[in-house]
Amino acid sequence: MAYPFAAAEVLTAVDLNAMIGAPTQNAITTVTYTAVLLDAGKTVTLSNASAVTLTIPAQASVAWAANTQLNFLNIGAGTVTIVPAATVTINGTPLTLTTSQGGSLVRTASNTWTFIPTGAGGKVLQVVSVTKVDSFTMASATYADVTGLTASITPSATSSKILVLSKVSINPRSDAAAWIQLVRGAVVIGGGTAVGSRPSAASAGYANGTFGTDNLSTDFLDSPASVSSQTYKIQAAVANGTLGVNTSGSDSDASSTPRTSSTMILMEISA
Repeated sequence: MAYPFAAAEVLTAVDLNAMIGAPTQNAITTVTYTAVLLDAGKTVTLSNASAVTLTIPAQASVAWAANTQLNFLNIGAGTVTIVPAATVTINGTPLTLTTSQGGSLVRTASNTWTFIPTGAGGKVLQVVSVTKVDSFTMASATYADVTGLTASITPSATSSKILVLSKVSINPRSDAAAWIQLVRGAVVIGGGTAVGSRPSAASAGYANGTFGTDNLSTDFLDSPASVSSQTYKIQAAVANGTLGVNTSGSDSDASSTPRTSSTMILMEISA
């Protein structure tokens, strides 16, 4: 029989897998798993409804070859957390895999690994959206919530960012100025710097006696640094008149004064 390596070469786990025709997948269904030498060159799938702990053992326990690569894929509902054994260092974050997420560990030195998430950087992990189709009016220069333009999202990692996109269809009636701001919880985000009597706002519009309709938008990349539910909402204010949302003109019952809609979209973006 002809072996796929020279007699003088060191037999690696990849060589052994190829020689014995070992399967290229190692299916794990337990809530704890410690990587083994024969995982090199395979894809280890982890599947459990509960949280899973994946341990990378030290060089003293497993004779990892230089440049060993371990591939992991979470196909279960529980989050997989990658944990280094004592004396082992894993560089790279986050060391978690949610459902359908994968990643690779590359041995760069004895007891030192680098984690590379599959499709790392800028991947959209989830999307939440709301659409407001009813109308809203106010006549206050103090910010107030625009009912129906509130949405919540729970980040899967503290390193994730939340991209907020919104469009508010406003109708400042008479010679009115209107402006909006974006709030996460009780914290105002994405607005300009207030100076003197000039308030902070994310976007602003003005109607010069025309009963005009405009779209005010917010595009902001937020970093909540949390895995708790985050609630975002749009607030509005108006000066010298009345502000209508999702209305136009004088909002009279006529074919020339259509009703519009407003939206908010939240996207979790991986680090």
